[in-house]
Amino acid sequence: MKHTKFSFMSIVAIITLLVLALGSSSQVVLAADSDPNKPGNIPNTKVQTVHDQTNEKTANDKYAFGGDVFGLGWYERPFDQNMGYLPFIDLSKILMTRVDPNWVYVKLFMAAPVADGKDSKPLYGIEMDTDLDNRGEFLLLTGIPTGTEWSTEGVMIMSNSDNNMGGSKPVLPDTSIAEGKGYDTEVFNAGKGDDPNLAWARVSPDDPKCIDIAFKSSFIGGAKGKFIWLSWALVGIQDLTKFEFNDHFTKADAGSPLKEDKDLYPIKGIWGVDNTPRIPSGFEPGGLMPGLAQNFQPKP
Repeated sequence: MKHTKFSFMSIVAIITLLVLALGSSSQVVLAADSDPNKPGNIPNTKVQTVHDQTNEKTANDKYAFGGDVFGLGWYERPFDQNMGYLPFIDLSKILMTRVDPNWVYVKLFMAAPVADGKDSKPLYGIEMDTDLDNRGEFLLLTGIPTGTEWSTEGVMIMSNSDNNMGGSKPVLPDTSIAEGKGYDTEVFNAGKGDDPNLAWARVSPDDPKCIDIAFKSSFIGGAKGKFIWLSWALVGIQDLTKFEFNDHFTKADAGSPLKEDKDLYPIKGIWGVDNTPRIPSGFEPGGLMPGLAQNFQPKP
């Protein structure tokens, strides 16, 4: 569930995200076990865990449980344009581990098997701010992987050519509709790029509701790399040049999945989208970094 600390009760009432970092005494993948050219077994130690709310209990009544905050770029919209529920893009839990010397692993769990959305061609992945300027640098996405074996098929990484992600106020809505280019530059696509082994994906062999993603640790500066990340599941808006969405849609044009937003309900332009707040990795945040959730780093 989305959770952060706000002094305004109206926000508290609609947002319940909890971010935890869990440690484990389970076996760690050691350097000798790690292939630098292909991901392997996912370690289960030093795991950063994000719990995102799901909407099964309110889906029949055609509204989101909460957690949608347009002004912070937090979207809880796993619904079609008629407020029909899309559980295969309803994020429930996301895990990240960086203990492997070669790979960063991310597990994205949905409320239903991802194969249920095959005809809708959803996209799943993470966005990364690698220079900590509150502007996303990279968006890593995959379609539904073809199987439970690691593959680069359908995996892409996009970047932003004008370095203006977020417009004049990164994360927050701009006063006027932005003209930024969004994610418009291809870095990697299905094994094509400077490094053909940069990013991989699979359906989890342990859970059909989970997609596993792996990308090279060197891409974010190795073991000591610092970055902000957030997860995405997309089926309605897949025009990557529209990032950040709250700069390209007004609040009225976007609509709302929350019935208490009487003047905005239901969703309109921004639909079929679920994400999480921004999460720091490898550092303790300081200064003004809008859109962050409460976070506890994994213990050594």
